[in-house]
Amino acid sequence: MHVTEQEQSQINELVAEAEAKSGAQVLIAIVAKTDAYPEIPWKAFAIGAAVAALLVMMDAFYRQDWPSVHPGFEAAVVLGAGATLALLTVFAPPFARLFLHRLRAEAEVRQYAQAMFLERGVFQTRERVGVLLLISLFEREVVILPDVGVRRHLADAQIVTVIAPMRPLLARQRIVAACAAGLTALAVVLQDKLLPPAAAGNELPDSVVQERGA
Repeated sequence: MHVTEQEQSQINELVAEAEAKSGAQVLIAIVAKTDAYPEIPWKAFAIGAAVAALLVMMDAFYRQDWPSVHPGFEAAVVLGAGATLALLTVFAPPFARLFLHRLRAEAEVRQYAQAMFLERGVFQTRERVGVLLLISLFEREVVILPDVGVRRHLADAQIVTVIAPMRPLLARQRIVAACAAGLTALAVVLQDKLLPPAAAGNELPDSVVQERGA
């Protein structure tokens, strides 16, 4: 679970409040990681091994003691340094994030959100006013996917302004505060532009979708 039951209850209340103000139907999803990123350990291994090899060569050169060089030991140092960094990327997500390409992360999170939009039926509201707000914790990325009834009132630039205050909060692992900031901004943008929610009822669950992802 990415949020506690108490935090989930708080987010549910925030969703209900945002829906009442905006007329949209909002589904919030929190995902641990949207892709396995198998290249990250290999990048870390390559960098660790390369730096270790450079240090070994510099040490051998400056000591000028070629007969004392032990190739087997030095190879172990190089491989060990690479393996250590690779393992750190597996067990320390903040370290792994150093090797994550931002554009690749954005693409993976968006692709995951698009699949969830269809799987969870966000497009099935009567007035087509569903909105998926997906947070991916590892990538620290947010994707907002509105259905066509909302999209005509929500430009790309406005989506950026809704997401902007969420990112620094996610960086500090303040998930509830990030949801509050995003939902508040979304309600402000959509207020008085859609039908009152009472006209259609609550068509999407207010409860948070939590998934492990990749």
